[in-house]
Amino acid sequence: MLGSLFCALGKAFGACDKKELEGVIHILQKNNAELQKQLPEPIIPVTDLVWITRTDYLVELAKVGIKPIDWGTPLDISLSLTSKAELDRIAPFLVQPADEYIAEIRDCEDYGIEAQSRASKYRVSSVRLGLGNMPLGYHGFAVTMDKEFNIWWLEPNSGFEYAGVWYKIGDNGYSPDKVFV
Repeated sequence: MLGSLFCALGKAFGACDKKELEGVIHILQKNNAELQKQLPEPIIPVTDLVWITRTDYLVELAKVGIKPIDWGTPLDISLSLTSKAELDRIAPFLVQPADEYIAEIRDCEDYGIEAQSRASKYRVSSVRLGLGNMPLGYHGFAVTMDKEFNIWWLEPNSGFEYAGVWYKIGDNGYSPDKVFV
């Protein structure tokens, strides 16, 4: 059976012998691996969730000096929190390539909003755009709270040294003072 497979593949790709056919198979496998890398990561929603009211969420953030960006109308009535382990699992998927930032197509707030939007696909609505100071100046990034009410920040732009990992407020000089809630 394997011999007939080699024969059929050989005819299809014009390979004359087994060695040439093995080369064709290697190229096909390599191309398949490259295509697999281009496929989006399947979204596995977080199921370890608890809910908190917007008011309670803002009370916890206020304890560390973070105020809401307020449009006069609350955006959400309640937000879903999850464990630090689940936040760590989804963190890499909240990061975007830096090329558009470098080209000045998107700025830091766009990256923070994108992280907020992507987190919602995992059913975690407590990941929000945060604004505040960092070593290079005023900046936008992502802010969240876990189920234990620990507050974290994440740099969603892969061009920054600390991208893709949740850190405690103040770590590495990041100190948010506003949140988009």
